[in-house]
Amino acid sequence: MLNNTTRSLGSLISGFVVAATLTMVPLMAHAEPASFTPFEVEYEVGNNMISAGSAILQLAKEGDAWVYSLKTKPTGVFKLTGKGKIQEISVFTVSDSTDKLELKPQRYTYRQDEEARRSVDAEFDWTDRELTYIKRGEETTEAFSDPVLDRLSVTLTVMDALRQSNFEQAELQVFDNGRVKTMLFANEGIETMDTKMGPVKTIRVRSNAVGGATRHTTTWFAPELDYVPVQIEQYKRDKLVARLTLTKLRNRVTEDGGAKAFLPPSK
Repeated sequence: MLNNTTRSLGSLISGFVVAATLTMVPLMAHAEPASFTPFEVEYEVGNNMISAGSAILQLAKEGDAWVYSLKTKPTGVFKLTGKGKIQEISVFTVSDSTDKLELKPQRYTYRQDEEARRSVDAEFDWTDRELTYIKRGEETTEAFSDPVLDRLSVTLTVMDALRQSNFEQAELQVFDNGRVKTMLFANEGIETMDTKMGPVKTIRVRSNAVGGATRHTTTWFAPELDYVPVQIEQYKRDKLVARLTLTKLRNRVTEDGGAKAFLPPSK
């Protein structure tokens, strides 16, 4: 039971953030770099039966670049398994024009439980439009034509798309686990979620790989919290694998004095 749930924890954390650039430019129309401001979200990780760990999703500005990171760790009895510790980091810049905003990843790294076979390192050359990545010790370089992001950036891309135009559906180009995939993101409408901090109105978005995928992810974005995801669920063959639930938030909404209930005091 422990091993199965721990594998689910790792699967959810490594899979729920599949990053991409929207291929439908109008979804990003009239966006501005100011749409991105630093934030930090803490989540409880588990499923319907048990809490298995915690996760921190953070966006920070460093010079001309942005650093987006996800760090997870097992808690309680799950520490004994030595599994479930993950670190994922995306370093990107933002370019803008009169009609769209484009995230340009520079570097991406993924580490899980210090296992070399799961490590991924990638660099993006935007001059030559080449993506070079190392997986399991093998280096591969491939060209890209459409804008491509590492999978960690999906939350930022979707958050901004919802903020700008509340899109209905989009196909996304994704660098995920050593290859570029086409992902479909679908807006499934408004839903009020019962959270630990009370009811919150959200926009539910479902994502899955195009072409017979057995897995899909559902994410609930909260407009009143600057579109931060308050819950994320991953399913395999329509069965819940694991869930991330927001427990703590620091962003421009809480710092400006709004939604104070969403900033629990530090323990």
